[in-house]
Amino acid sequence: MKKTHFHQGELEIQNKYNIWHDPALAERLLKDHIVAQLIPFIEKQSTIILSSLDVNGNIWASMLLGNEGLVKVKEQKQIAINLNKLKSTSSDILFDNLKKESKIGVLFIDTASRTRYRLNGDASLFSDKIEVTITEAYPNCPKYIQQRVPVFADTPSKLGVETSKGALLNDFHKQWIKKADTFFMGSMNKAGDMDASHRGGATGFVEILDDGALKIPDYIGNNLFNTLGNFIQVPKAGLLFIDFEKGHSLQLTGETELVFDQEASIDLEKTMGTGRYWLFKTTQWIQTKFHNKIDWKLISFSPFNPKIR
Repeated sequence: MKKTHFHQGELEIQNKYNIWHDPALAERLLKDHIVAQLIPFIEKQSTIILSSLDVNGNIWASMLLGNEGLVKVKEQKQIAINLNKLKSTSSDILFDNLKKESKIGVLFIDTASRTRYRLNGDASLFSDKIEVTITEAYPNCPKYIQQRVPVFADTPSKLGVETSKGALLNDFHKQWIKKADTFFMGSMNKAGDMDASHRGGATGFVEILDDGALKIPDYIGNNLFNTLGNFIQVPKAGLLFIDFEKGHSLQLTGETELVFDQEASIDLEKTMGTGRYWLFKTTQWIQTKFHNKIDWKLISFSPFNPKIR
């Protein structure tokens, strides 16, 4: 069998759509370290999305926010996230998860410049930092990122975090999700490698079905099928919705199902011609009031967003 940078789940979907990636291109994109020219970008980031696994095998997506200095590249294969720079809640489930499971997915996303960079690896939690040893790192395209600029207050104030948990989404959660133009997510492959990623679209791009399942279109992308390939191997995900106006967060964990070959005109319109969706059924949720007190300024929606009737 030829050497490949992709696991069988990713290859299965690539083969379905007759996608072939030049191994030389994959070699240039997919690294086991942060390339030197991107170190300054990484160290300027104030927004980090992370995926982690709880003791019951559930995937969760989390957001850490902080002042410049939040991230330090110790060497090209290791970064440190400095928790003393944190401006979001320190009671996130991420911290409990990392006490028991080291695998982690990381997404650095600069919504102001619509730039993102993904990596995964093994994390060690200390009292003042999270250290991540990198297994894989690669850039992502800027598609579907709404341009938002986070503004941090000069004077610190206590968050006053309020957390609630449950299993079934309530009407408040459903309205929140229906109004969303962005969410973040975590997935994993059968080897246990974690991934953190972003999904965006026009306001209302996530549908909620009668049974409460979320129906999410899969738009035209880089054709690597990292996330959908993970779903082939491990049909689970963690989703994170942020209320950018009030600083609240909604984390969901649950099960996924792929829905392909939807050829009706409305489906082709909603998916930008791919005919692909995935479904997400929530099994647990965590709502956090005052996850952060960042003032997010919406500048513009992504020009790549499809129009929704």
